[in-house]
Amino acid sequence: MSSTPPFGASLRPLWRLEAGARFLNHGSYGACPREVLETQDRLRLEMEAQPDRFFRQGIVPRDTPTPLREAIARLASFVGSESESIALLENATSAVQAVLRSVTLSAGDEILVNDHTYNAVRRMVEARCAETGAVPRVLPLPLPITPADIVQRFRDALTPRVRLVILDHITSPTAIVMPVATLIPELKRFGARILVDGAHAVGHLPLHLSTLGADWYTSNAHKWLFTPRGTAFLHASESARTMTKPLVVSHYADLGFPRAFDYVGTRDYTPWLSLPAAMAFHQSLESRGAAAWRARLIAHATRKLEPLGLQPIAPAEPTCALRSFRMPQRRAVEAGDAEALTSALWSGHRIQSMAVVFEGALLLRVSAQAYVDEEDFDALAEALAVDGWPGR
Repeated sequence: MSSTPPFGASLRPLWRLEAGARFLNHGSYGACPREVLETQDRLRLEMEAQPDRFFRQGIVPRDTPTPLREAIARLASFVGSESESIALLENATSAVQAVLRSVTLSAGDEILVNDHTYNAVRRMVEARCAETGAVPRVLPLPLPITPADIVQRFRDALTPRVRLVILDHITSPTAIVMPVATLIPELKRFGARILVDGAHAVGHLPLHLSTLGADWYTSNAHKWLFTPRGTAFLHASESARTMTKPLVVSHYADLGFPRAFDYVGTRDYTPWLSLPAAMAFHQSLESRGAAAWRARLIAHATRKLEPLGLQPIAPAEPTCALRSFRMPQRRAVEAGDAEALTSALWSGHRIQSMAVVFEGALLLRVSAQAYVDEEDFDALAEALAVDGWPGR
C-alpha cells in the first residue's frame, strides 16, 4: 500500500480550479471548495424563496439565537475564544478600518507599523493620522531577518507616544511568521493598544485568541479556512469591546460589540452562514494530515528553487504554508518586474504564483495547499530555468 497522503492532484476535483493549470498562490485569494459553494448556493435559494423569513428569523432577531450567531459560535470555538468576542465583516481590511476609527488619537500620538505591513493597512493608517494629527511610524525590518531580530527592533521602537501597534501575524509580501506571542507583552509596556492583522492565519496557524493578549485580532476566512469570499472576523478583547464600533451605525448600535456588527443593513449573509460547512471541510483535510502535506510541499519547493539561486528570506516556519524567495538579479530591479514574472509564468506555463518588488529585490512567494503536488513545484522550477528568470 502506498504511503503517499491522499492529497494533491487527486483532490483537485473538490475545487472548481481551471483544468490544466497549477495554482501556487492560494494565499492571495483562496479557493472555495465545491461543497462549500453548494452550501452557499442552497442558502441563496432559501434567501430568494422567502426573503422575509430568511432575514427576520436568521439574521435580524435581537434576543433569540439565530443561525448567524450559531455560525459565529462555531468560529469562536475554532479560534479559541467565545462568541461575545467575535464580529463578522467582509474582509480584514474593513476590520482594520473599524479598529482605526475606534481608537481615540490626538496630535503627537503615534501608530506603529512596519515596512512589511500590507499596503492597504499602511494607507488606512496614513489617512487616520492625517485626520487626527497623529503620526504614522514605519519600522524597517530588513531582510533577511530572524524572530529575535524582529522582537528587538520592535522593543527598541516602542515609546510612550505609541498608542496603537499593528502587527502582521504572517506578512503578506514576505510570508514571515511574526513572533506575536512574544511581541505582545513587550509592546504593552507603555500601554499601547495592539491589533494583529492575521489575514493569512485562520485555518493556517493554530489560534488561541483568548490567551494571545492582543486587543484586536482579525483574519480572512476565505483564504485558509475555505469560506466563500466576503467572510472575515474581528476579535476584540474584553477591555477593547466597549470602544470597538462598526463602520456603519445601524439598527443594533445600542447592543455594542459584537452585535452592532451583525446587522448593518440588507446584504448577502450567505458567505457567513457557510462558515460551518467550510470548517467541516477544513477539518476533514486536517484530520488526514493536510498540515504535514503543506509542510512537505514547502520543503520540496525550497529544495527545487535554491539551486536556481532563489534564497528564502527568513528561516523556515513548519506551520506556515507560504514562503517567499529573493530572486537573483543581474540588474537593478524595476517596478514592472513582479508583474512581468507572474504574467510570464501564467501565459507561458499556466502557473499562478505571486511576485512583489520589496526593498529593491524581486520576491517570489509560493503557497502550498491540499490540491498542490510536488510536481507543481517541479514545473515552477523548470519554468523559471527555461525562461531565464534567475539572474535575468
